[in-house]
Amino acid sequence: MKRKKFSLLLAGCLGLTLLAGCGKNSNPAEALKERYSQYVDLGDYKAIQYTPTETKITAEQVDSKVNQLVTQNGTRIEKKEGVAAIGDTVNIDYVGSIDGVEFAGGTTKGQGTEVTLGSSGMIDNFDDQIAGHSPGDTFDVNVTFPENYGKEELNGKAAVFKTTLNYIVGTEYPELNDELVSSKTEYKTVEEYRAAVEADMVKSQAESDIETDKEAMMKQMLETSAVKQYPQAELEERIAELVDQAKTAATYYGMSTDQYLMLYGYTADSFQEDIRTSTETYIKRKMIVAAIAAKEDINVSKDEADAKIKELLKATGLTDVNDLNSRTGYKEEDYYYIVLEDKVIDFIYNDAVPRTKDSGETVIVEDTTTEAATE
Repeated sequence: MKRKKFSLLLAGCLGLTLLAGCGKNSNPAEALKERYSQYVDLGDYKAIQYTPTETKITAEQVDSKVNQLVTQNGTRIEKKEGVAAIGDTVNIDYVGSIDGVEFAGGTTKGQGTEVTLGSSGMIDNFDDQIAGHSPGDTFDVNVTFPENYGKEELNGKAAVFKTTLNYIVGTEYPELNDELVSSKTEYKTVEEYRAAVEADMVKSQAESDIETDKEAMMKQMLETSAVKQYPQAELEERIAELVDQAKTAATYYGMSTDQYLMLYGYTADSFQEDIRTSTETYIKRKMIVAAIAAKEDINVSKDEADAKIKELLKATGLTDVNDLNSRTGYKEEDYYYIVLEDKVIDFIYNDAVPRTKDSGETVIVEDTTTEAATE
């Protein structure tokens, strides 16, 4: 839970530039290896045995995805039948009066206004008195203005709004049929569309499962490897930067730093503890990646780093690397590191040995229910 709070509070703040200084090598990836590899005792990363994650896509999940085509193509309608309930959006007209005398600003002038019952912002229990009525009904809504409403002539006054419910806003959904599919997708039939959706979901889930396995292997490396010496000055400098960022954010929102941290469930001490742990974990990961890359002679070329920059520019909608640096806090070395980490993780994964059902192991099947996905 604490890690989740930290990521919410400092999303995008950690970046990858956690350590300052460069090695003598002109290639940033080589400089990383020179700088960190000697300070790590690596765990065993060769031929790691693992049970592949195999998340099954259910027919219900496919149906839900297919039916999004229906919900995405709903048409707004104005229902003249039915009964309004809290949560409904309705169109109403009203004329307000106090002691039988209409007051300025208390009428829709017959032009109608739409409100969502339960969250309209209307005074007192206005919404509750509309719920239960049907389109065409005209009725009185009795309310009392707050004492501090802001207008002397209305403060604390009881008022009656002669109200007419014009219609309930609804949505009409099309039928899931070949005509809908052919008009809204590149496919001709529901069966063809469903098959394509299922294939895409299976492919995406398989890719996600691989990423899950890769991250599990990196977690194992973090647990079994040891850092003999952290770059303490850089560690403290980065922690100080994160504290300053929290202070800046607090000032922006007109809060004290303690108030800002409390929004995310932190005290000053627990925040310091969390950012220290998070920063040390990231630095350890970075040092392990550098050590494996050095041992296995894994390198990153300038072309590969430039390609990563172009990829990130496209993903963020930016066109200038300086803007990207400003937004992310990245420096040149960080782009090399992103590529280097991907290569190291791929190396470990490709060298790993998957267990199979024949070996007596149980294949993992992840729960893909809505609740699990939310977690």
